[in-house]
Amino acid sequence: MRTTAALATLLLAVTVSAEKPWETRLDLAVPVPVELPAIAPFNPFATPASSGPTAIGMPLRKKFVGTFPVTVAAYVDGNGVCQRLVLLRGPWTGLGAELQAAFTTTPFTPGRSFGGPVATWMPAIVDLRGRIDGGRVLTIQVSLPDPEAPYAVDPLPTPSAEPHDLARQAVPVERLDQLPVPKRFRARINARTWRENVRFLAEVGASGKVERVVFLACPDGLRGWLLASLTGWSFHPAEGASGPVKAWGLVEATLEVVASDLAADALRAGRETLYPRADAPPAADRPPGG
Repeated sequence: MRTTAALATLLLAVTVSAEKPWETRLDLAVPVPVELPAIAPFNPFATPASSGPTAIGMPLRKKFVGTFPVTVAAYVDGNGVCQRLVLLRGPWTGLGAELQAAFTTTPFTPGRSFGGPVATWMPAIVDLRGRIDGGRVLTIQVSLPDPEAPYAVDPLPTPSAEPHDLARQAVPVERLDQLPVPKRFRARINARTWRENVRFLAEVGASGKVERVVFLACPDGLRGWLLASLTGWSFHPAEGASGPVKAWGLVEATLEVVASDLAADALRAGRETLYPRADAPPAADRPPGG
């Protein structure tokens, strides 16, 4: 009797929980609109102060020795000749012509794909060695950061593909069995003097010394030199309600820079395409010399 009652209870439970023939279970994602709270613009570099820091002494480091990388895309054809060079990123402007001359006079063992020589856009880094001899500050303006306008770092300029570059037949470096190899390489950049506009945030302590820096617009090659120079700069500190206070200042300056000769005797090839290129045709249809 007990066994019969237990079995009847079990059958009843299964029958109740099972789907009816006219029922279908659907799992639907129901979007629920949620109104996000409005957050007022906030600049974390803004400091309450009655007056901002003021530059007093601005010496620029002399004889600063360093390595200044240059990133390029070189079009090396199937004969190992560099027919085109595109400068993608450099320590400063104005280096394109001398680097172009260095690459066009460099013989390469061409890249290879499926056993044959092919043309390719080869990404490469040239580490120029030399020094910045010095410079001077031509103009400078220091202001307190806007408390309601956060700053953004200026984007790096990326060259867009020119039509005649897109028309060149090239196998992507990712598909090469062997990268182009320079048989010899030598680059020389002549000494030069030029002007550069820079913009950065500097945290000036109550002692008037720079404690931290955030670059907003400054060529890569000048940052190490400028950081070394800023350790020797002096400021009147910002003034708060009770005297000198630590505060960030927005520095906008025009610098005159003097650099000595730069040189490199090697280059580093990469395996990731950096400059747009057209894919090469199949090996059977590939023209001689690529």
